[in-house]
Formats: sequence, C-alpha cells, structure tokens
Amino acid sequence: MSKFGRKLRNPPDGFDYIEPTLNALDNELREKVNEPHEGLRKYESQWPVHQINWQRSRYVYDMYYTYHKISKEVYDYCVNNKIVDAALIAKWKKAGYERLCSTYVINPRNYKFGTVSICRVPQQSLAPGTVIEDPMTGCRGCASGSGGQKNIFGNRYGQYLAAIQISREERQLLKEKQNDEEDEDDQSEEERDYSGPVGAADGSSGKKASVWANDENEVDIPEELLGRTTAESEQEARAAAKHLTKQIDSSGPPGKRRREG
Repeated sequence: MSKFGRKLRNPPDGFDYIEPTLNALDNELREKVNEPHEGLRKYESQWPVHQINWQRSRYVYDMYYTYHKISKEVYDYCVNNKIVDAALIAKWKKAGYERLCSTYVINPRNYKFGTVSICRVPQQSLAPGTVIEDPMTGCRGCASGSGGQKNIFGNRYGQYLAAIQISREERQLLKEKQNDEEDEDDQSEEERDYSGPVGAADGSSGKKASVWANDENEVDIPEELLGRTTAESEQEARAAAKHLTKQIDSSGPPGKRRREG
C-alpha cells in the first residue's frame, strides 16, 4: 500500500491516476532530506523542500485546471489533505503570479528592503548575463511572461510533470494505434524504452519509470503556463530590481551559483 493509502482514508475514484507520481515525489523528498548537507550554503539544504512542494502542487494543479485529467473530487481531496500547497495554488490563479515558486518570496517581511525576492524580477529587466537565485528557495526566476525562465529552478524539480505525463501518454496511444493498423507484433527500440505513465506503480522513481524527463525538450510547455505580467507584479519586480542594482554596485554580483548535482 502506498504512503497516501496508509495515511489518508477513502481516496476518491481517479486518485490512482496521479498517485504514482505523488509517491515518487514523496520518496524523492525523503531521500533529499536524509542526504548529508555538508558543503551547502545556509539555506541550500532546504531547497528540495520548497522545490518539490512546488512541483507536487504544480502537477496536481495542472492535471485539474490545465489538462482536466482529474475530477474536482480528486483535486479537493489533495487540497483538503494538504498533499498540495493550497496557499501557493491560490496565488497561481492570480494574473502575474502563475509561476510563483513560493509564497515566501512575495512577503516583503522576509527581505531587507521590504521588497519581494529577486527571483520575481523578469529576465528582460536584468542586465544580460545576470544570474539570480533566491537564497531560500533556489529559484532562478519565477516572474510571469514568455521572456522568463521555463524551468524556474534550473533542475528537474522545475519540470512540469503533468505536461510530461500527458505527452508520454499521447505518444504511447499514437504508437499503439499505428501498431494496430500495421498489425505489427514487434515493438521499436523507442517503444521498449518508453517509461509509461509518470512514476512506477509502487511509487519508486527508478530510471525505467522516471517522473522527470531526461531531455528538457521532450515536451513543449504551453504558453498559458508561463502566465502574463500585470501592473502589480511589475511594480513589485521594479522595486526588487532597484535594490538588486544597488547591491551589485556596492558589493559585486550576488553569491555564487549553486553547484550542480
């Protein structure tokens, strides 16, 4: 029985469609929390917590609102049982905040100058080559609009898992249809490598049933997921950019980029 089957009672019909991915993310988070934290910056050990929380919430949100693959009962079940971050999702519904990484980064009380995080500054408002990272979440830019980062964390936790799963399912259905029409019994090498629906049935995240895409170009991200800027979000971003410029002028570029791994 899965983690969610043990802890939560009476999941509605259709929950099993998203449960493998939720289990895989839960396993991944557990592994990351238990990893040694030596050599990491002050808050860097908490990045996976923020990032996987974003990815898990984004997955359920997209499955309901974007792709209509789960029912309202399944969505409400996830919200009511705190499987997803309801406060973060509420912000995504607001124009200008569709890709927000965390509610933490838009709370002015969390930052020295009473502004929002630098990750809310649109890419086009930064000097060419400027690399930013929010120290608490590791976000590299979650401002809405087509000019921003498509992967806000620059790693697999910034991938849109619902889009990946839907794309894989559609490709698999197309291949099955072609095989039926051609009456071929042998599968191609590509079909043998197909990982199936996101996540394994037992919730593992092994290579043969990976939640994440090995290639960022495996799936196109719909433009609607990137959102659009608004006067409110632009005003917040300008204030943050102003203080970022002052910081760079006085002390040089922000801290070193996170080590990959």
